[in-house]
Amino acid sequence: MAKIQLQDFVHYGKLFEIYGKLLSDDRQNIMTDYFQFNMTLVEIAKERNISRQAVLDAIDKSCQKLEKFEKLLQVGDKKEKLMCEVEQLLQLAKNLKQQEIIEKVEKIYKEI
Repeated sequence: MAKIQLQDFVHYGKLFEIYGKLLSDDRQNIMTDYFQFNMTLVEIAKERNISRQAVLDAIDKSCQKLEKFEKLLQVGDKKEKLMCEVEQLLQLAKNLKQQEIIEKVEKIYKEI
């Protein structure tokens, strides 16, 4: 993987949020620096006293693992589908002016 495009950055960020704890501590730290703190490869390399290429390799291999986890477990896909269905349910409740349903659906949505 050369450079992560914006849509891929978002995609891998979501996968990392779901499956990040399954990576080694070192990989978790590198991925956190990259995806959550938006550090550059050079900044991460300097902080860890490793090469820029080593950081890139760690990110690349971690992204491959995240994809593998998602392919096997499909948690991200299921979460997206569930969120869409909850959004539709919320809209239906709003159209029917059912405040009690609206509040319960909003609570569920926040917990997803």
